[in-house]
Amino acid sequence: MIRRLFGSLIILISILFLPYWVYVPFLFLGIIFFPFFWEGILLALLIDFIHGAGVWGPSLLFTSFGFSALISLIILLPIRERLRTYA
Repeated sequence: MIRRLFGSLIILISILFLPYWVYVPFLFLGIIFFPFFWEGILLALLIDFIHGAGVWGPSLLFTSFGFSALISLIILLPIRERLRTYA
């Protein structure tokens, strides 16, 4: 639980202060490595609000990073067991 909170905080700080080529891979690595990282969708929407061209009403779900984070979470749900390794 602490790692998940720490990872979310690192991704949030990277969204606010680092260039896109740093925070986009951090976000998708968080989606891959943390189980059920639904906060990734909210962080992706934050990217669109801060750095995007503006998001309005019904198009809120279909923003570029928000939609891609949702799709990647849906795709990774069935194959999550194969991606994670346990010691």
